[in-house]
Amino acid sequence: MAKGRKNGCPVSVADWLIYIMDKSQLTETWVRIYGLTSMTRTISGETEDSSADTDIWSEPYITKRSGTIDLEGVKKVVEATGEIDRGQELLDDYAEQAGCGADATIKIIDPYGHGYILDTIVTSAEESADSAEQKRSWSLEQVGEAEVIPYVQITGVRLVRGSEQIETLEMTAGGGQEILGIRFEPENASNRRFRVNNSKRAVVRVSDISENGFVLTPVGTGTANVTVTTVNNGERAQLTVNVSAQSDG
Repeated sequence: MAKGRKNGCPVSVADWLIYIMDKSQLTETWVRIYGLTSMTRTISGETEDSSADTDIWSEPYITKRSGTIDLEGVKKVVEATGEIDRGQELLDDYAEQAGCGADATIKIIDPYGHGYILDTIVTSAEESADSAEQKRSWSLEQVGEAEVIPYVQITGVRLVRGSEQIETLEMTAGGGQEILGIRFEPENASNRRFRVNNSKRAVVRVSDISENGFVLTPVGTGTANVTVTTVNNGERAQLTVNVSAQSDG
């Protein structure tokens, strides 16, 4: 649960990363679940001496932890293909299975990069169309202890276009957009959150910011400095953007 929240209250997942493992391919991959609006997680413990799991003195005797996870969201469709979000699709697939077929591995990372991996059973998937948006919900049961992911500090950050690191970018007013990526050092850094500062919005506009990068759109002539600062350790990468006027020819 998020720090400072009472047990049972829904957690805002806007800044959380929740993944589900896709085991359908030869190589298992993590797939992010998009479209989520809330998560409720409860944890319980089983003790050897049958004492209440809320009793601080029973902590040394806890033999197994378990719990439940309830996810809620809206139906997310990939605009380019019209297909449902792959993460939501995997949750639906597991919910349709029985027995071991419903076993799903979930990875949850909080806004500060602290994460853990859970073995779960997807027990149900529901959908309602009683509003403008199709609401969706899934119930999962945690099996056993969560595996804590070791925290890796960020030591550096770079801006890239494709595979090329860039520090200066030439653009034309009224011209096309540029998609920039962010490369963290090391690559497995835990907290991948960052802030973007734009020195002159009248020159260039920053939009579509995600954990992978952002989009730059030229607005007017001039020079702007776009600075990325990581939340963890305050590492910086700066890009000088020069926007020139369109040629009359």
